[in-house]
Amino acid sequence: MVGVGSVTEIALVVSLVILLAGILRYTFGRGPEGALPDENGDLGLLETVAVVPTREAADVLVAKLAREKVRVTLSHGADGWRLLAFPSDADDARVVLRAM
Repeated sequence: MVGVGSVTEIALVVSLVILLAGILRYTFGRGPEGALPDENGDLGLLETVAVVPTREAADVLVAKLAREKVRVTLSHGADGWRLLAFPSDADDARVVLRAM
């Protein structure tokens, strides 16, 4: 039967795992700010298809787009609520919103 390590050995292993996790988080972590919008207001791969002032207005547009099978997500910023879509869905979303 293999013996269990001493308390010192166990504490050392736990300390090393925590240290390694901290180093990896520092190296590969995003930081507190997350994704920042570019000059057009886009976040990464997502494109802004509409900006509305209230959450209720955004929910109405999201429901309309969902009925037309267009996927969007919401983001809240200083200028209001943004409807964001992937580039493959962005043109369809704009067409549906223009038809309203």
